[in-house]
Amino acid sequence: MSNPAPASGSEKQASGAHRRPNLLLIMTDQQRADAVGYANPLFTETPALDALARKGTWFSNAYSASTTCVPARSALLTGIFDHRLPTVSRGRALRPGYWNMAHALRAAGYRTGLFGKMHLVPVKAGHGFDVHRACEHLTRHAGYPPEETDDYRHWIESKGLVDRRFDTNPDLRFPYEESLHPASWITDEAVSFVKGASEPYLAVVSYTGPHTPYDPPEPWASRYPASAQMLPPDGFHVNSRLPDFFLDVLEHKKDSFFSLQRVAEMPATRVQAQLGAIRALIGHIDHNIARLLEHVDLSNTLVCFTSDHGDYGAHRGLLGKIPWIPFDDLAKVPLFYAGAGVTPGQRIDAPVQSSDVALTFLEAAGALPEAQALFDSRSLLGVLGGEQPDAQRTVHSALSMGWPMVRRGRFKMIVRLFDGLLLFDMEEDPGETTDVAAQHPAITEEFTALVREQPFRPRLDLWADPDARDEEWLAGQPGAKP
Repeated sequence: MSNPAPASGSEKQASGAHRRPNLLLIMTDQQRADAVGYANPLFTETPALDALARKGTWFSNAYSASTTCVPARSALLTGIFDHRLPTVSRGRALRPGYWNMAHALRAAGYRTGLFGKMHLVPVKAGHGFDVHRACEHLTRHAGYPPEETDDYRHWIESKGLVDRRFDTNPDLRFPYEESLHPASWITDEAVSFVKGASEPYLAVVSYTGPHTPYDPPEPWASRYPASAQMLPPDGFHVNSRLPDFFLDVLEHKKDSFFSLQRVAEMPATRVQAQLGAIRALIGHIDHNIARLLEHVDLSNTLVCFTSDHGDYGAHRGLLGKIPWIPFDDLAKVPLFYAGAGVTPGQRIDAPVQSSDVALTFLEAAGALPEAQALFDSRSLLGVLGGEQPDAQRTVHSALSMGWPMVRRGRFKMIVRLFDGLLLFDMEEDPGETTDVAAQHPAITEEFTALVREQPFRPRLDLWADPDARDEEWLAGQPGAKP
């Protein structure tokens, strides 16, 4: 189904009979669901995010489509799980020319802009953005050739400075003044767009932190000294009741080609410094979000804040995001909406997908695709307006990562392909420490069937630019997996 048409009624909105809101997606990279002040006041200071969340609707059980960057970002743009999407051969990025919310909103009359990181391959791949100012993580393992650069690198080198994002930096701080930091640059570029864009607009503002490199600028770096950081109480011992096929991976006995960061194997001062740097990066991003929001009219702008996936953050005795097991540490993300049409002060505990943002934005714009029933997400616009959420909705994560997950209500299952599964009761055991599959055979059987059917769901033939698909397939050019 190429060029999916908007649902009936969108023509009326597009004509100006109803004012369509600006749409602003603000996202971070690798931020835990509890790494914000409104969810965890003891973690870090995020006054801008806290104030915005209080004005809106907070989803406390939002699950990313994946526990790693590229699949999660493809789902955010499309509302479709990554195993159902066409990808480029270098890495797992979404193929240019495929349908996404930017293509759809631009076709509906929106001006579209992307600022920061989205793991597109190539860096300036065509995905429907009128303005694209890129600040990526340019590394070979991400699929980029060594000669490929981004807008941030061109900008900082134009000042006679070296792009230091990937230096080994034992001090865990940015070497230049704060205004030169990637988060500051991304914000400046986004402010220029929202100030100058003709309404309505879609702006995707995607910060590179608190993912590595852990390089907060001053004065934020000094606000969270290593000596003041406390390790979370749920260390590696909480894994003790997990079966061997989980423990072998967590203890680095399996999948050893991945670089696990086990707290027990690192100097305590290094762990504390890393935790402090993460808090400092989040604080600096919050400061920049405040700067951005000074130029956003919430009365006619629908804002969404989320992250692509989480981080162990020394919980379970691990740092980083490896192994990609969809414990809530990695699979759950911060998510709230605020602004136009959003009921303030709501906390929704029913599970949702963070990738619901695509259809939510499209419904707000009056541009829902006819094929929406085939998607892996839902619009949350009704819930934002005060409707009751679906408490028995089934959500997924990490379906293509070897650890597929399913959650519905209080129960959550994680499967290790070819080895076994775990079922957790998230109300009785939010730390995911004890398998209860034997006590709930019916739930276990049903969830297992849900996981098994997902890989066989067909890819969706939705193309904003059918020629991009047809020419590449017919010519047999490299660069795509059909």
